[in-house]
Amino acid sequence: PWYKHIVYVGDDAEVKRFIGPKTGVVDLAGKMLLPGFIEGHIHPLNGSAITRGVDLQVDTKDEVIEVLKAYRAKLGKSEVIRGFGWRYNTFPSTGPRKEDLDQIWPDTPVFLCAIDGHCAWVNSKALAMAKVTKATKDPLPGFSYFQRDASGEPTGYAVEVPAMLVILNAAAPFTTKYIAESLEEWLPQASAAGITSLYDAGMQAVPEEVGFQLYQELERRGKLPFRVIGSTYHNDPAVDPIPIIKALRQRFHSELVQASVLKLNIDGGDAQRTSAMLAPYSDDPSTSGETLLPPELFKDIVRRADKDGLNIHIHCCGDRGARLCLDAFEAAIKANPPRDRRHAICHLVVVAPDDLPRFAALGVTAQFSAQWAVPDPYWQDVMRARVGARAEAAYQTGSILRHGGNISLGTDWPAASYYSTYKPLEAIEIATTRRELNKPDQAPLIPLDERISLAEALRAATLGPAYQLGLEKKVGSIEVGKLADLVVLDRNLFEVASHDIHKTKVAMTIMNGQVRHE
Repeated sequence: PWYKHIVYVGDDAEVKRFIGPKTGVVDLAGKMLLPGFIEGHIHPLNGSAITRGVDLQVDTKDEVIEVLKAYRAKLGKSEVIRGFGWRYNTFPSTGPRKEDLDQIWPDTPVFLCAIDGHCAWVNSKALAMAKVTKATKDPLPGFSYFQRDASGEPTGYAVEVPAMLVILNAAAPFTTKYIAESLEEWLPQASAAGITSLYDAGMQAVPEEVGFQLYQELERRGKLPFRVIGSTYHNDPAVDPIPIIKALRQRFHSELVQASVLKLNIDGGDAQRTSAMLAPYSDDPSTSGETLLPPELFKDIVRRADKDGLNIHIHCCGDRGARLCLDAFEAAIKANPPRDRRHAICHLVVVAPDDLPRFAALGVTAQFSAQWAVPDPYWQDVMRARVGARAEAAYQTGSILRHGGNISLGTDWPAASYYSTYKPLEAIEIATTRRELNKPDQAPLIPLDERISLAEALRAATLGPAYQLGLEKKVGSIEVGKLADLVVLDRNLFEVASHDIHKTKVAMTIMNGQVRHE
């Protein structure tokens, strides 16, 4: 039998009294022991399913076409073509076009998800199966739509999740079996990366009750190697999400699987000009981005959810979006009785200077995908074009930390702006360097004082997200009485060059006292 809890932390001499005839003793021989990594924002069900197709993380349109042709040759006949990871810097701002896919697959539906998970590139066959034509209304005009040419004809570029789902559900639906297989294939990789707890930030690929059932079925079989705090993902202004998450919360609350968070979107992303900005876009002054939910409705949902004791996690990329989120939390705190709130705002690509101290003041966790904070081709070619000088004050992790805010890291896998990863060590490294991996001579992303120390980054990958998820009394640090969620690294991170942190191997991952990776 294994013991789930830590019973002693201290020196070798004292620990001897805990060693009996049946005690397994592991000598780490100088390796580094840390609390298990906690992903503050990730999409395991979506990620494992959508990354099973063709990987399109290359840098030019010609390379993308070559990858697709090679995939066709290798794959042979298939009922549907799926892929993931095409980059916005590869195509014009009007997005990729169906004709390029029609030449390769004229009769097979193609659904290729963008690197951030917020847009899709599809062919004519997929559009036809979804009955998307000139006459089709956009799901959320200005926010989620089918890009059209001058004549009104859909081009094959579907912007934001509601439009994507229209095509996905008709032309390339995921079966529960496909998603279950994908997730189970990915679990050992999560353990090999040192993940022992996570926040599932949305299960768009499958109905939520089915997703939670998949997790609980794995838990029953002893196959779930991490604890899951999950959410209902809300982006439909016509639906009230609060009864949905309350019903899920009542139904799913096992030891390792809990449905307890309301996930909202206030805006989209800067690539699509759907981030809600305080000032107009630099390359299109006619817009400063729409909010997904009307601000008053958004504020009302936050107030009512907060009153019901729900924790709220909000997708937000623009500075106007961040202000609306903080305003909504402030109003809810004023309107409702005091309680132990664990609200969070994620991504936070651009935040106005006046709003940086408000995270600490309101007790709102700032949740970052630190590995995005690099001067990669997306930042150089897309983000700077869209938002101009505002791109030069992006991802202000250090500032929010200096104001006393709680920081949580989470990769948002599979979503990214340029490079997709689920590995906490990669995000930890980049939080301290603001450089791309394997580019030690690259000039870091400015401002330089937004880099954080290694100790701060490790906290943001352990105790920071534990606090965000209300788990800090159980996990997130190595203390007597806490659950034995631990990772062993093959070297001491404080003794390696900062640009080599991601090369460190996870030698062992323990969750609930049980070895999950070795």
